Amino acid sequence: MPKPSLAGGDVDEDLLIEFPFTCFLLRNGEENILVDTGMKESYLEQMAIGECHPTGSTQFLLEGLKEEGLTIADITSVIYTHLHYDHCANGELFLDIPNYIQKAEIENMKNPYDFQIARNDYFPDTRKWVERLKKLILVNGNVKLANGIELYLSRGHSLGGQTVVVPTAKGRYVLTGDTPNLSWSLFPYQDEMLLADGSKITVTPVTITRFALHNYITDQFSAYDTFYMQLGLAQNPEPEYFLGSHDPGNIFIKYWG
Repeated sequence: MPKPSLAGGDVDEDLLIEFPFTCFLLRNGEENILVDTGMKESYLEQMAIGECHPTGSTQFLLEGLKEEGLTIADITSVIYTHLHYDHCANGELFLDIPNYIQKAEIENMKNPYDFQIARNDYFPDTRKWVERLKKLILVNGNVKLANGIELYLSRGHSLGGQTVVVPTAKGRYVLTGDTPNLSWSLFPYQDEMLLADGSKITVTPVTITRFALHNYITDQFSAYDTFYMQLGLAQNPEPEYFLGSHDPGNIFIKYWG
């Protein structure tokens, strides 16, 4: 999909890149955890922007799991960064296992603001499958799970965004969801970006502001608070420890506890 200007308005406006809808698979030898569930076929045409039409669907998720020797039945729990259509479209496949969602995100989905309705943040069928979850775990703020994964309320993009901190042998990694959607937003001084095919492109660094806010940040004050919090949660405040949900280099990333 087209990447709307990296800094949200006036940097690299003519740059087009593949913009993935990313799921993350977390494994520790006992659990297979999904962070977000990605897109499905019936949503794709609704997301077309001009001549750019997104591709990929549930099959992409299934094939990614198969590469790891897994099926839907092997997933032990799901953590959602938020419930926008491009992050939870396959949620109905995981109704019988624990689903971790911020309480504020459920409330936002049920009572969206006008601008959220206008841009179709929450699809009607999302509420239907959320109400059918057998093991919904409402997260109210910040919590550390028994397996060591940490969840943090992260506003800025939606009212109930959720940052996921994953402790690994290589250190503490931060999955940022869409606040920010690109790790570049946390480190806008970078002059290159990793693409889906493993190559790199040159981008314009931003030095006049600490963070670069994308077009879908709806609360800049909360976003700045979230960004500073995330910098303190990682092993080090360096780009390698941060993974945004739409980072071009993240197609399907696995972490081993």
